Amino acid sequence: MAIEAIGAIGPAQVEALGAPAAAIEGVNFADVVARGISGADGAIQTADQQIRAMAAGQEVAPHDLMISLEEARMHLTLLAEVRNKLVEGYQELSRMQL
Repeated sequence: MAIEAIGAIGPAQVEALGAPAAAIEGVNFADVVARGISGADGAIQTADQQIRAMAAGQEVAPHDLMISLEEARMHLTLLAEVRNKLVEGYQELSRMQL
């Protein structure tokens, strides 16, 4: 029984594992941020509607309410972290000597 050597991973195989370069080039950062803000706003509004419905005495499942509240919290945390990184990057650029 012959044992074959393990071949090295070639560049074509590595490119197949990642996202295509053309798809990455077409992404606009402002659009990504706008979609993130829109998603956060939608999650907050959903949680707010469920809270108002529960406060009004309507039948709202507590687990659904907690899931929507946690989703809204995660969206806001992500937006805050992106903002912090942008501010940190701006401060780093402003400290650079030209």
